[in-house]
Amino acid sequence: MTAPLILCIEDEPALRDDIAFDLRDAGYEVLTAADADQALTLLEGQRPDLILCDIVMPGMDGKALLAHLRQRRPDLDAVPFLFLTALTSRAQVIDGRIAGADDYVAKPIDYDLLRATVAARLRQVTRLRDAQPDGAGLAALDLLSLGVVLLAVDGSVIHANISARKLAPLAGIALSGRVTGQGEDGRRLSALIDRLLTPGGDAEEALRLHSGAAAGAAVMVAGLRLRREGPGGRARAMLVLSDPDRVAPMGDAMLGQLFGLTPTEARVASLLAEGLRRDQIAAQIGISQTTVAFHLRNIFGKTGAGRQAELVGLILSMPLVTGEV
Repeated sequence: MTAPLILCIEDEPALRDDIAFDLRDAGYEVLTAADADQALTLLEGQRPDLILCDIVMPGMDGKALLAHLRQRRPDLDAVPFLFLTALTSRAQVIDGRIAGADDYVAKPIDYDLLRATVAARLRQVTRLRDAQPDGAGLAALDLLSLGVVLLAVDGSVIHANISARKLAPLAGIALSGRVTGQGEDGRRLSALIDRLLTPGGDAEEALRLHSGAAAGAAVMVAGLRLRREGPGGRARAMLVLSDPDRVAPMGDAMLGQLFGLTPTEARVASLLAEGLRRDQIAAQIGISQTTVAFHLRNIFGKTGAGRQAELVGLILSMPLVTGEV
């Protein structure tokens, strides 16, 4: 069983290290951040099982970070958020609860109490997850390179997977509470969602939204009405986001299993799909270009692809993200 992952956000280095050491000693995996900016960067690629956060920090403080996550990251709503604080008056605790904190750990840290609090909150999450069988379905959406956004009947966001959160900004789409866009594209997107959620409206819609990343680039949005409640129990519609120019290739191990490639062949195929030239692949792996050409001949034979463009298209057609999430 994988150990629970805890994100500890604390600006005091010695205390941050002590907390991380204690939690790792208790069997947890621990990520650390010195401030909110570092934490947000880590959260782009990792989904912790619990967040410990100092309230008083330079820049964005703990309460502001919590408010940001509650607004911008609905996918983290079920992750317990615990404040680390020396401010434990009744009014401050009430204020933190209203802001959405799940619990407090007072400074100076009583490490026995810290472990007990963390364990209790993680057990609570496990009980809730076991009572919600669709939770596994939501987690599985994070394995897709396609962006998936589940909408409730009122249009609010129930869940946005990792790929959706990465693709949405490319088209000026915000996923905070409700799906909104900018300018004419935003109006078209809102109208699409309204039709999907209106009884008797269109059950399938599609849009091409302009991306500000490069001239001519675009993000494709397909909207589908769900005939019955989807993952999450309340989902009534689904938006699928994709960017043809930013499809992540399948991981090396899965490529190898799928096509019977050796580890080196799988690595060569992945790098080719990422857009590297043969000389760049040779330099990155530490082999000659002649050896790269040899591996490519084997890859073509095993995959049935007749040329390089066909091979890249085949690899990028697999809608799975690279590596673990």
